[in-house]
Amino acid sequence: MNNQSFARFGGLSAIIVGALSILYAIFFLVISPRNEAVGAPGSWIILAVSGVFSSAAFVALYERLRPTSAGFALWGLALGLFSSFATLAHGAYQALLILTLSSAGEGQRAAIEMARMVPSQIDPAGLATFGIIGLASLVTGFLILSWGLLPRMLGYLAVVNAVLLITLFFATAAGAQTLILLSGGLTSVIIGPIWWILLGRALRREPGAMVSSIPSVA
Repeated sequence: MNNQSFARFGGLSAIIVGALSILYAIFFLVISPRNEAVGAPGSWIILAVSGVFSSAAFVALYERLRPTSAGFALWGLALGLFSSFATLAHGAYQALLILTLSSAGEGQRAAIEMARMVPSQIDPAGLATFGIIGLASLVTGFLILSWGLLPRMLGYLAVVNAVLLITLFFATAAGAQTLILLSGGLTSVIIGPIWWILLGRALRREPGAMVSSIPSVA
């Protein structure tokens, strides 16, 4: 298998992440308030699965952006992979805690509920799932807008999504509920899914199809 084969897989993975982002919002915002036994573990499982597919998307993105600036592209990859694995671990841990509640005794339930209230050591206040991936998105947007190896619209979307994600992290850390709902809703339901799906489509195309849009460099 060549690099383009992985690029197509990474592109498909990005599209899946976009779809999972919408599905996560449905489980978290719609299903969970009505049926927490289904919505809560479902949302965490979806988050964990998205961490797996986002890691493949970040590798494919790195391969596409590496000719622009190897250092910045590698930094973006490192940030993205760290966020992906932290998202996977955090989502899986929370889902297992909730699923364990159904068979736990009274004393165990109290301990599990206490554990759920403690800030995650892997992803405190969404440091990885919001803050770090927001920084990765900012680096990606900078590289796309500076070099044009991918459509400029993707660069603008990456920057906007980065601002929303970083805002969401600080809002979560500060407990600002209104700002959490605003930034979280925009990034998980609108901007984030659009970014991931369009990125996936772009990665699945042959790189040569966009060479003509690359600015010449002296």
